[in-house]
Amino acid sequence: MPMSAAPLIRLIAASVVLSSSAAYASEFIGNVENGKALFIDNSCAACHGVTKADTAMVGPSLFGVVGRKAGTSPSLLGASRGLKEFGVIWNAETLDVFLADPDAQVPGTPMVGKLVDPQQRADVIAYLATLKD
Repeated sequence: MPMSAAPLIRLIAASVVLSSSAAYASEFIGNVENGKALFIDNSCAACHGVTKADTAMVGPSLFGVVGRKAGTSPSLLGASRGLKEFGVIWNAETLDVFLADPDAQVPGTPMVGKLVDPQQRADVIAYLATLKD
């Protein structure tokens, strides 16, 4: 079955953006405590849980998000097709690009929040990286 052109184009575009942003993201060192405060203050916690047990949220639990493939959270009841097709593994670089403008990366994503400040993104990503066993 041939692959649809739209997901392939998004994947190529994401690869270009990610490769160009990797050096940019590394300029910022995240602060875990600031990231946790931002996660709460920016209403991320209204949709996303941070433990394995958080399964009845609007968005997926972000426990273990770093290292996981987009759209595959066990707590995600109905990931958008676009998020599943995004096909990236969440790491500092991919999260940095996505959090800057989720809808630009995955059109139609239900994620409405964005973090335009690169230091704030680095802080939130540092916090997310602590959410693991």
